[in-house]
Amino acid sequence: MRYLQWVIRRLYPRRLRNQMILVAILMVIIPTVSIGYIVETEGRSAVLSEKEKKLSAVLSLLDDALGDRFNLYTELPREERIRALNAELGPITERITAAFPGIGAGYYNQALDAVITYAPSALYQHNVGITISPDHPGREVMSRHSALVYSGKQVRGDILNSMIPIERNGNVLGYIWANELTEDIRRQAWKMDVRIITVLAAGLIGSLLLIIFFSRRLSANIGIITDGLSLLAQNSHMRLPSLPGELGQISHSVNALAQTLRETKTLNDLIIENAADGVIAIDRQGDVITINPAAEQITGYKQQELVGKSYASLFTHSQFYSPVLDTLAHGTEHLAQEISFPARDRTIEIRVTTSRIHNAWGELIGALVIFSDLTARKEQQRRQAQTERLATLGELMAGVAHEVRNPLTAIRGYVQIIRQQITEPQHQEYLGVVLNEIDSINKVIQQLLDLSRPRQSQWQQIALNALVEETLILVQTAGVQARISFHMDLDNQLSPIVADRELLKQVLLNILINAVQAIGTRGEIRIRTWQYTASQQAVTVEDNGCGIDIAMQKKIFDPFFTTKASGTGLGLALSQRIINAHQGDIRVASMPGCGAIFTLILPINPQGTVSE
Repeated sequence: MRYLQWVIRRLYPRRLRNQMILVAILMVIIPTVSIGYIVETEGRSAVLSEKEKKLSAVLSLLDDALGDRFNLYTELPREERIRALNAELGPITERITAAFPGIGAGYYNQALDAVITYAPSALYQHNVGITISPDHPGREVMSRHSALVYSGKQVRGDILNSMIPIERNGNVLGYIWANELTEDIRRQAWKMDVRIITVLAAGLIGSLLLIIFFSRRLSANIGIITDGLSLLAQNSHMRLPSLPGELGQISHSVNALAQTLRETKTLNDLIIENAADGVIAIDRQGDVITINPAAEQITGYKQQELVGKSYASLFTHSQFYSPVLDTLAHGTEHLAQEISFPARDRTIEIRVTTSRIHNAWGELIGALVIFSDLTARKEQQRRQAQTERLATLGELMAGVAHEVRNPLTAIRGYVQIIRQQITEPQHQEYLGVVLNEIDSINKVIQQLLDLSRPRQSQWQQIALNALVEETLILVQTAGVQARISFHMDLDNQLSPIVADRELLKQVLLNILINAVQAIGTRGEIRIRTWQYTASQQAVTVEDNGCGIDIAMQKKIFDPFFTTKASGTGLGLALSQRIINAHQGDIRVASMPGCGAIFTLILPINPQGTVSE
């Protein structure tokens, strides 16, 4: 009962005009449909009764015409007797069914357990001689000695079948049937239904037009107010027209209320739109309902992309756990929590505060997240910490270079003297190894000095494409070219940039050597240059080598961090130092086993530089 009441409340129209139309329509439809239903039901019953009477008449004619003919030809074998009886009785069933178009009829002999005749023979002669199935209604007719009307699928198809037993001298010799296709009966009944429906529809349409005509004049002014209220929900600047009488007072009050709501809403919108922090609100289903301009700028997503869409769909391809969705689901509020957020094109660092949103009745209607972008601050802190580490390293290496290089120079000199005085090949080999190791130590010391106190940059205009080609020549040795394919996609429209040619070549050479070393037996390296922005150019080095673990990607630019057995861990740290000096950026994207992509972003004209 409660469910029925709920359904009625949901379906019952709110507008007065519609209520009036609904009541009038129900007053017309209910008796009309009731009468139509009674007429249709009685009509179908009459059709079926007429069909059954016609089939019964056919059965009587067939039974009278049969006489004692089932006792003929008893001396013949079964198949020959069936053919003989068919020749005897076939013309009878053919003549009788010809008088009743659409009727199929025939005889079944119980002793022979076979169909003797089935007329019209042009359609059903092939059924003569077959045996009916054990569950066929004809067996029930013969076993019970009683007539039966059956509707269903039989030998002829979906039919209305009337059957009577063939009784002679108290014995059942078989049964007679007469049937008509159910489709024919349905077609006749449907023609009758169409006529009834046509009459009812015409009456209903006429009544409906009259109801609409009279109700429109009665509810015209009310319709103006209700339609205006619907438009007012979409456009708060709209005003309802003036109307006479009490409806005019309602219109004036609605306009005054709308003006107050406009002023309140404008103030709230201005506060949210001009907030420096990003604001995103979601409803109870997790769909975005509000995103302010600051949130668009921080995340890279536009309002038209998110509003009305599921907020969780932004993170379907990541492991990000959203604080605002957690607040909506579990009520846990997050205060000034620092997280990594998967924005449109990159991952950013943000500080978020979340809370639930309740309406005036205390009902939960959604959740709100307010956040600020910490990416630039985090990057600045990282670079400052690295600069401080490098400054400390520089002071340390200045002393190390002085204290270590002088003894190494003396050692190298004495080793060379000893090597000149010793002629034994084995000793010569050992002393050569000592000299090579001393040179390696000097090289590491020089790298540390370059990292901590790089030389004064020599700024000049250079062509980025030419520098890439020049550096690539240094890498393409015979052994490397035999196992690695190099592909270049250079933008010929690039203008010259201001940079230190030698330092930038050192960075490219270091990245290319790392790419070569990351490839095992065979692979390929792709180098691409393009215009990154109006004031920046970029070069990408992509390999299909072993890749870099995500946890290591944050450490590869740290001094002394290396994954190579013979590496010093200074190459990428020095490269980043050089790129930072060019006021550019170096980025890495990689997955283990999927290769790595290093991207250098360089300004066309760094600030504070003077080209030669």
